[in-house]
Amino acid sequence: MMDQPEDYRGTKDVAQQSWKQAVALRQKPSLRASTWQIVNTLVPYFALWGLMIWTFGLSYWITLGLALLAAGFLARIFIIFHDCAHGSFLASRRAN
Repeated sequence: MMDQPEDYRGTKDVAQQSWKQAVALRQKPSLRASTWQIVNTLVPYFALWGLMIWTFGLSYWITLGLALLAAGFLARIFIIFHDCAHGSFLASRRAN
């Protein structure tokens, strides 16, 4: 098996280092970032529910389209609660 050229290994090492640095920035919970994630997930989710209730009498298709958008936000809510269950979303165990 041929060895990779020296310059390729150097590029790979640099890419791996920058990846590790990017991940290191997000390894500790941030109250500001966590709060923003909760707000920009729950507010649109509940707004979509309100719109779905309002459009239910108008058109089932509009309601269905809004339900698909709400499903995306529900997936985000699941991710947030999943991270809370692992104790990684907020710094405080009680807050998680």
